Amino acid sequence: MNAHPNEPQAREQYADELMRRYLELRRWAVENWPNTAQPLQASDFIATDRELQLLLGARLNSGKHADQRPANAQNSQYEDVTPMPWP
Repeated sequence: MNAHPNEPQAREQYADELMRRYLELRRWAVENWPNTAQPLQASDFIATDRELQLLLGARLNSGKHADQRPANAQNSQYEDVTPMPWP
């Protein structure tokens, strides 16, 4: 299957739109939460935020070559130094 010439741009646009819609849904959920005794807070969305970031990062960009890593991955705090096994 051939990659679309604008696939990186399409992925970025998809990620931006998904995040925009998610943040709008989150805002709506907080504003319309019916249990006023226990209102929703930003901390209630930590797990969802994390899963969405994983989806938009690892899953959306799977199959990229090592030299196509995002710029922030090149400056990561840890570097894999595990040696390759013997053949």
